[in-house]
Amino acid sequence: MEFMVNNTPLYYEEYGSGKPILCLHGFTEDSTSMKGCIEPAIAKAGFDGYRRIYLDMPGMGKTPGIAGVKNSDEMLDVLKQFIAGVIGDEGFLLVGNSYGGYMSLGLAAVEANIDGIFLFGPCVVADHDSRILPDVEDEELFVEDGLEEKFEDNEDFEDFLDVAVHATREVWLRYESEIVPAYKIVDRKFCGALRKNGYALSTEAKFTEMEFTKPITVLVGKQDESVGYEDAWNILKHLPKLTYCCLNGAGHLMQMEKPKAFEFIFKNWIESV
Repeated sequence: MEFMVNNTPLYYEEYGSGKPILCLHGFTEDSTSMKGCIEPAIAKAGFDGYRRIYLDMPGMGKTPGIAGVKNSDEMLDVLKQFIAGVIGDEGFLLVGNSYGGYMSLGLAAVEANIDGIFLFGPCVVADHDSRILPDVEDEELFVEDGLEEKFEDNEDFEDFLDVAVHATREVWLRYESEIVPAYKIVDRKFCGALRKNGYALSTEAKFTEMEFTKPITVLVGKQDESVGYEDAWNILKHLPKLTYCCLNGAGHLMQMEKPKAFEFIFKNWIESV
């Protein structure tokens, strides 16, 4: 399906019907990574009555880069237009991963109809050098025997090892099918310019003051060297209905490394909403 913004088609997919759940993926990924974890979580929990909306953000997946979108503030405006056109005035739920989590926090400040937010591995500090990141020891990492030798000449596998904490064949196969394809088609020029010229939201400094009174669950990995786990607590702990979960033995791929825990926490969030 497509929704036009600035004469550019935003690609998205829908599953089910009922209360909308808008799912926002990480930077340079696409909706496949969100479908890979949210659809199983919905099915295993036995939830009915939810309209899952998976968007490819501009420059990623099947959505081309949009002329005039040079920073995250303008990306946020695109998301607002998408919500207005596809969801309308109906109350909806928001799920965000990494950069999608960052944009979800931006939306929380401007969208009155958000009835709940679920963030996993969210970026909450745009500047990488300003993030509090864990110093992961070698003994905290696990690589299944024989896996490195089997894929030693695979560049995608090397990238996988850079972010994986619990590197098994099962986790690798999910990474290969849910994340790698997006990296192959991403508009690198568009995303590179956005990262260079305006990755941070102008409202980021106000995250510590944001007023969001609906249920919000934040799931982080103790060994997440991409966005860390401490910033999310430090910045969002004031929220009255915050559930904060930190998984040991998981990094930025927590939804793949700890799928049962992910599905349990997601189910708990839906029920709290």
